[in-house]
Amino acid sequence: MEIKNQTLFFVGIIVLILGMLIIIFDYPQLQLLESMDSESYYMLDQQKKDIHQRMKIEISIGIGLFVTGIGLLAVSFLKIFENRLR
Repeated sequence: MEIKNQTLFFVGIIVLILGMLIIIFDYPQLQLLESMDSESYYMLDQQKKDIHQRMKIEISIGIGLFVTGIGLLAVSFLKIFENRLR
């Protein structure tokens, strides 16, 4: 398998790694907050509930970046995009 567009390949690697790091570091914290029973969750102050909502958005962005990175890696192997960015 030959890489047709090296620039797109390296951008894909960077985006993929960024998405993976977001997922790896935020997922355990999100699971901790979501595994609380409803009484404990309602006892949290508003700031911690806001943090929980932002973490949901952040993990969604991380998943999006991860999928985008995979897509860019796949596209970098296609001949159609061989010298498109140069």
